[in-house]
Amino acid sequence: MTFRGLLCGFASATAVWAAPAAMPQFEKDILPILEANCAKCHAGSAPQGGLDVRTRASLLKGGAAGAGFMAGEPDRSLLFFRIRSGQMPPGGPKLEDAEIELLRRWIEVGAPAASPYAQPPTSHITEKDKLHWSFKPPRRPAVPRVRAQDRVRSPVDAFVLAALEKNGLAMNGDAAPETLYRRVAYDLTGLPPTPEELDAFLKDALPGAYERAVDRLLASPRYGERWARHWLDTAGYADSEGVLDADVIRPNAWRYRDYVIRAFNNDKPFDRFVREQLAGDELSEYWKHDGLPRDVADQLEATGFLRTAVDATRDDFLPKDFAEYQWRTLFDTEQIVASTFLGLTMQCARCHDHKYEPITQRDYYSLQAVLASAIRPTGAVLPTYRRIVVDATKAEQARAEENNKPLEAVAKALRELMNARREQARAAHPKRDKATDAELREASADYAAKLDSANKELKETETRLIQLPTIRMINDIDAAPPPTYLLQRGDPLSPGQTVAPGVPAVLAPTARPFAVPAVAKDAKTTGRRTALADWLTQPDHPLTARVIVNRVWAGHFGSGLVASLDNFGKSGAAPSHPELLDWLAMQFVDGGWSLKKLHKTIAMSSTYRQSAAARPDALAKDVANKFLWRMTPQRLEAESVRDGILRVAGRLDVTMFGEPVRTTTKPSGEVVPDNDAAPGRRTIYQLVRRNTPQSLLNAFDAPVMEVNCSRRVTTTSATQALALMNSEFITAQAEHFARRILDSNENDDGARIERAVRMALARAPTAKELDRFLTFIEKQRAFYAAQPEAERRLRVYADLGQALLGANEFIYLD
Repeated sequence: MTFRGLLCGFASATAVWAAPAAMPQFEKDILPILEANCAKCHAGSAPQGGLDVRTRASLLKGGAAGAGFMAGEPDRSLLFFRIRSGQMPPGGPKLEDAEIELLRRWIEVGAPAASPYAQPPTSHITEKDKLHWSFKPPRRPAVPRVRAQDRVRSPVDAFVLAALEKNGLAMNGDAAPETLYRRVAYDLTGLPPTPEELDAFLKDALPGAYERAVDRLLASPRYGERWARHWLDTAGYADSEGVLDADVIRPNAWRYRDYVIRAFNNDKPFDRFVREQLAGDELSEYWKHDGLPRDVADQLEATGFLRTAVDATRDDFLPKDFAEYQWRTLFDTEQIVASTFLGLTMQCARCHDHKYEPITQRDYYSLQAVLASAIRPTGAVLPTYRRIVVDATKAEQARAEENNKPLEAVAKALRELMNARREQARAAHPKRDKATDAELREASADYAAKLDSANKELKETETRLIQLPTIRMINDIDAAPPPTYLLQRGDPLSPGQTVAPGVPAVLAPTARPFAVPAVAKDAKTTGRRTALADWLTQPDHPLTARVIVNRVWAGHFGSGLVASLDNFGKSGAAPSHPELLDWLAMQFVDGGWSLKKLHKTIAMSSTYRQSAAARPDALAKDVANKFLWRMTPQRLEAESVRDGILRVAGRLDVTMFGEPVRTTTKPSGEVVPDNDAAPGRRTIYQLVRRNTPQSLLNAFDAPVMEVNCSRRVTTTSATQALALMNSEFITAQAEHFARRILDSNENDDGARIERAVRMALARAPTAKELDRFLTFIEKQRAFYAAQPEAERRLRVYADLGQALLGANEFIYLD
């Protein structure tokens, strides 16, 4: 080894080779190579192997394998050896020969640097990172001029046509009126149009008929139910706690679901919608009220958004177990917040700096600190079922306590008496502890009578209890939360340095920076979540408006302008129409953050109204329909499949709000709604249980809520076909459909068939279809010839109804 190598490589670099002008320099020549190829893993607060490549000093220090280089000795330098041999970067393309030679020469001449002693920055975010399109505020672009002016109904069309014309494509013509009305009805309400609604639309010959139809659909209460389901997916809503096998039901989670439905129906401005869900408790100052005014209760219900994550904490948990489950809740809640509002995969920075995004581990825990004022794994916190507020005045609560206290004592005594009698009966039974309750009853009539009597008295006692309504909400326990630590390797048992509340640094330079307000020691809340909500809802925030506009677009077209709905980062998909996305985002904000206006803007465009016809010339250039030259056919979502069947069968119950309809599991294992309790309720009001999803919905790709669902997948499987052929639900609804057909005023098969097709498919049958259906009816009559006439007629038309409900055309939108 040369003296120079010893001095520069193994000493503390007290002497650094001066860099003549022609020599390669670290900052100018070497760092760009390392940032492009190595910094994804070897940078940040927890670099892989302990090696940080961002400064000469950190390279010299090296990592677990030793120093990164020996100045003047490239052949003995670990970094150069691994890069030249192709070991680095692992799994990626080998560096160019010129880059390897530049690295060799830099080490050979002494590894010169402009700042040889500089330490790595606390963040690996570069100025280039900040220039990523989604990290810059949206700006309203000029509307382009296009040749096909006859297809421009709104600026949406101008942006789409500009891309089409640039790529030698043209937009399809408008869809047939029946097809368009069925499409927009399902898109806005999740339900098919009735024949009467379709007729009214087709007969409206005055200008603006379609716009009036869109307005009616947006004003329907069914709109809120439809689009609330989209939001609840993103929020991770479920009616059960998850984690443990018991999957305990959350008794009042449904109040958040109802809040979301009301918010959509009332067109609550989206910025207000965001603020209430993140900080409704802080905004409402609910603690100042005796009883909860409707607007205060509404804001508390909104905070159910921060209670959707799995949470199985119980009173009987040991502190260590309690913390373990609370950490899971906190991690999942942060993922829900980040994916919903920012469209970023921040969960990837829990254990180390994000490998593909300019998001550091410190960023992750800074955002967590905002939420940790309410969810505290390291401090005292209530178990899940006790984190509620009573929706009643103090006087009402006092009356309830006065009434309930003696009744609860009676109920407790009755339960103890029943348990004692059960144990006595088991002691006297030959099977002892293995005896079932049915066997105990059979063995002793006296035991059965006494048990029934006590059970009856218990139920009567419980009915006299005053049950006050409660709201499942979130709140800061006090204004002095414990510190938040950066968890080494994401392990709660390995806390590192403390971090302050904050937001991702790459997004920090916004017009209104994130700032936590100073609060008094005796304050009720930290104000952290309000600060986050204020930061997110500033008009020029880079992500908030873009992310929600993109979700709404995807709800109409099947794919977003940014295909990766929950990833607007550098590793996500680039926007197919960036100017259109920004125009929609700015139009949305300038229009008062109105979701209904956004829906109408999209639905009124020629882009939305065009047919789904697959032209061979366009398919040859754009088979994936990236440039939107046609409307892409879409399969109905699971809820619309079920609700559409119920509506066509005449069995849809449009009762709104309230507790979810419980499910039951049949001996076959099929999980179905308990229709004895509430037959025909819309699917949004069905119980969403994490461990036991409903079988029909599961078959049609309804999400199972492990964390949240930013985008549903659409599959085609044999299970779907079998469900539409053999399930008890479909056969029952086909029979109801048949009764509707037979109870109509039509007196012949042709007229009945035409009505059935219009009810199911929102169009009249073609002459060829009508002929085939008539043949089918005759064959089924022959098949059921042995049945009594009334039963035969019902069976024949039930088969017709099931064929229509199981048709591809029924479960797809063109």
